Amino acid sequence: MMQLNLSVCPDKKSDLPIRVIQFGEGNFLRGFIDWMVYKLNSKGLFNGRILALQCTPRGRVVPKLKAQDGLYTTLLHGIDGGKSVEENEVVNSIAKAMNPYEEWQDILEYAKLESLQFVFSNTTEAGITYVKEDLKEGIAPSSYPGKLTVFLYERFKHAKSTCKCGYGMVVMPCELLDDNGKKLKNIVLQLAKDWNLGDEFISYLNEDCRFLNTLVDRVVSGYPVNEAQNYEEKLGYVDELMTCGELFHFMAIEGDNDVNDLLPFAKAGLNVVVAPDITPYRLRKVRILNGAHTANVPAAFLAGLSTVDEMMSDPVTGEFVHSVVYDEIIPAVNLDKTMLTEFADDVMNRFKDPSMHHQLASILMNSSSKLNARVIPSILDARAKGVLPKKLCFAVAAYIALYHDAEGVPVKVNRAGGKTGEFIDDAYAVEVLKKAWSVYQKNEASALFTVKTVLSDTKLWGINLSADVDLTSTIAKYTHAIITDGVVTTMRALLELN
Repeated sequence: MMQLNLSVCPDKKSDLPIRVIQFGEGNFLRGFIDWMVYKLNSKGLFNGRILALQCTPRGRVVPKLKAQDGLYTTLLHGIDGGKSVEENEVVNSIAKAMNPYEEWQDILEYAKLESLQFVFSNTTEAGITYVKEDLKEGIAPSSYPGKLTVFLYERFKHAKSTCKCGYGMVVMPCELLDDNGKKLKNIVLQLAKDWNLGDEFISYLNEDCRFLNTLVDRVVSGYPVNEAQNYEEKLGYVDELMTCGELFHFMAIEGDNDVNDLLPFAKAGLNVVVAPDITPYRLRKVRILNGAHTANVPAAFLAGLSTVDEMMSDPVTGEFVHSVVYDEIIPAVNLDKTMLTEFADDVMNRFKDPSMHHQLASILMNSSSKLNARVIPSILDARAKGVLPKKLCFAVAAYIALYHDAEGVPVKVNRAGGKTGEFIDDAYAVEVLKKAWSVYQKNEASALFTVKTVLSDTKLWGINLSADVDLTSTIAKYTHAIITDGVVTTMRALLELN
């Protein structure tokens, strides 16, 4: 069986100019931005391709992209109308892939391209970090902002020497950080000052370039290790870069309407919005999608389940997820309810998709900080409206119950059915939770003391949550019930109260 390349798919040959430089060549960008550019091109709405750069010295994707002429297959799955749907496409949006640690000078030559207009990136949240380093001739800086600064400086110098205008870039980082564009710009400006690149270059960054905040949403699981052979037999070729993901996709870009003209994603039928403020979209995602994960996974994990789709198909945990989202989270969030409900409908379908194999243990990682960012705000919003959200209280109780009889780091957990499991959490949180459980005497009074100890820790939550007496006593009641009656029995009783 032949490896995927232009000889296998000659119809994918393209002479479109490079309009995008992309820092990162991993699964997410290939399954999201690069796929979207392909969709634009297929409709004649963009007519440009991508120069993809390797993020780290240890990257292994660039040689594979070169061997496959930049081609790869997206394998997208989802639930539509209650039925499983799969879309497989060979994507040809990557024109060239390069390694900055070996080809830096050649990469800088692309800064002079007149067709180049956009920068995308996904270097993980840690990638948008200020790293103080020396600027060395002919050697790529270690950090992503450093590489971007040098590339933009090279472009600025070329524009200045040739007296050409229009060499500004539109920079759209896809790292999952609030105000990611603003943060990236501030680091680039700092590096420009560190390296004495001059006031004219700083003016170029401020006046000619645009750094836009974004929010991206699609689960891209990457290469299907266990199913690769089946896919190869179905597709008729070997593809070392097959990229699995969900059909659902969403991107919010903070900018003016002209961004829609520059990048007509919505016109191509893609789920992309451009708005002057993307805060509502970020809040929606954090509270509903991330909040539903964080609120429900501890209980599902204690119940002995392994994946999100198992959690959704179970009659008790599945109904509980639905009730938490629609009955408690949506009413608490101060946003348009139609907007929230439509998004929640999509989230429910995404959670049910069995092809994603989203592990509960991975979602449990750093549960304490996730709970504080994703669940506690919905509880506080509900309390501000005079509502005691009992199922969200149960969610906090299940999180606390994870640490009952827990051992070691990673935290080892006893689960229903004689099962065990483990997850990783912040070291301080582990210490607080374990100490709190050390006083538990298998009665409600001691459960209350345990819960008070946890909720009163201002380092964990930023505030003393135990000051809310009703909230604290309710969480304590459910914590004790989980330990004495079992997590599923307690959930079932809560559902019967509806």
